[in-house]
Amino acid sequence: MSEIKKCRLRVGRVFLAMGITVGTLFGADCLRRSFESQQPYNIKVHGDFRNSLEVAELSASTGLSYETTNEATTAFEGIKYLGYSEYELSKDDVSKGILSLYTEKAPARASDQGQLVDLAEEKNEFYSLADEKRLYLDDDAADALNRMMEDYANETGLADFMVYGTTDTDTGEDSPCSKGFSESKAGYCVDLALNAYGNILEYDGCDAEGWVDENCWKYGFVVRYPEGKKNKTGNDYCPWHLRFVGEVHAAIMASKEMCLEEYIDYLEQYTFEQPYSFTFNNESYQIYSVSGNDDRLETRVPISGNYELSGDNRNSFIIMQKN
Repeated sequence: MSEIKKCRLRVGRVFLAMGITVGTLFGADCLRRSFESQQPYNIKVHGDFRNSLEVAELSASTGLSYETTNEATTAFEGIKYLGYSEYELSKDDVSKGILSLYTEKAPARASDQGQLVDLAEEKNEFYSLADEKRLYLDDDAADALNRMMEDYANETGLADFMVYGTTDTDTGEDSPCSKGFSESKAGYCVDLALNAYGNILEYDGCDAEGWVDENCWKYGFVVRYPEGKKNKTGNDYCPWHLRFVGEVHAAIMASKEMCLEEYIDYLEQYTFEQPYSFTFNNESYQIYSVSGNDDRLETRVPISGNYELSGDNRNSFIIMQKN
């Protein structure tokens, strides 16, 4: 009869197995608790932002989905500036932009120019140039000029306008433009004359050609030195000197019968918190001013990028956002 072998219980191995099991379970539990207890302590919010109702409305209008699955989303109650980011402005740039006020004491410089184009290459057939080698204009202004001159030709049957000067204008004895202006250097100005069968005549804003001064605001231009505003501008009426400020600003100036000096002064009262609201071509705009004595200024601008920025060449920046 064979001898039955006895199995001995090794206590050390049992305790080792139990220890491994307990350690594994404890580690898994700690890992689970860690994931469940994580909080975004590194998130830092500045200012007030839009409330949750506005977020829902924004979601519906943009097609984006903002799902709320727990109470943590209540942290966004009362926020006001959702959709905006902080933007830093340098005072070195205060002389740049379509609304900058250039004077003899604070003239435009070549560094204030934006994207210029050669009118000889960009112009249409509805007007002529006095000098096809030196007439450069801001690209947006050039596009607006082409549209305005085409509409003028269609309205009057005439194509008698000549661009006599832009960044530089000859003001010699036989010139139809009696005075040059420091602001022209920035590239937003157009000096007009009339081409009468090969003769260059001064444009006085009268007759059929007066259509341009009456309607230029629709294309973003203004008569920079309008009639009856010498006490504000320091210059006599110059119907031949147009300044591009953009369609929205030109429309506001026309509706309020303001020259550029008056308009810039008017905008100083409006801030990001209390902007000026205006509707143009069924689009809503808000305009506000940012000023200060520091070298760098902070403001808020839409994250969407639907805004335009211009210095006033004094102490402020003007921001226009499209809603």
